[in-house]
Amino acid sequence: MIRQKIEIRFQKGDAIRFISHHDLMRAFQRAVRRAGLPVRLTAGFNPRPRIVFPVALEVGIASLDEAVEIELTEWIPLDDLRNRLTSQLPPNLPLTAIRELPPTRRGSRPTQMRYRLHLAKAGLTIAPNRLNEMLAQLALPFLRDRPQKGKARKPETIDLKPFLVAAALAEDGDLVVDLQPHRQATARPLELLSLLTGEPVVALKRVPVTKLRMTLEPPPTPPTTPTQAN
Repeated sequence: MIRQKIEIRFQKGDAIRFISHHDLMRAFQRAVRRAGLPVRLTAGFNPRPRIVFPVALEVGIASLDEAVEIELTEWIPLDDLRNRLTSQLPPNLPLTAIRELPPTRRGSRPTQMRYRLHLAKAGLTIAPNRLNEMLAQLALPFLRDRPQKGKARKPETIDLKPFLVAAALAEDGDLVVDLQPHRQATARPLELLSLLTGEPVVALKRVPVTKLRMTLEPPPTPPTTPTQAN
């Protein structure tokens, strides 16, 4: 039974932006275990702690706003919980906020994410008219390599337009992009940059990317008990 469910917002520092999502998960699992938190376990022959990330952060991207949800079997004051976790997490994973969620098993989903592509650091320049031309397109087809287990990569054309909310150039020339993921897929920031520059994504890996903000869907509202009229 879920006695308490919490949402933790944290940052993934630039120094560890190349660690994988699985490494990030293991870092939180170790911190929760060492902090002695009563985390709820999954059922089955291989029980695992209920530590859920709404979305996996792509390798190579730093983040100022990540989220993780943890289910507990006992209630713990938020200040105490934050102090215990902070003492066990690496310094490049600082916690920025913590709050309680309704004790349901359904995890939150991201509705919008904002990225900053540091073009100046990579020596890239995007002309404003080129960006305006891309935004005016009705479709943004992109040829993506789709990995298949045990087989060669199979190219797949995906339209990035439904995922693009907004894009603008900052005063220093960096590109700021707002994306909305769908349940089955999403666009990647470097894929949009590839359409703008004509360079392949592999060549654009030199461009540092930072996730600035992530908006999650609001938690479900607990059902209210109807009152009997007099």
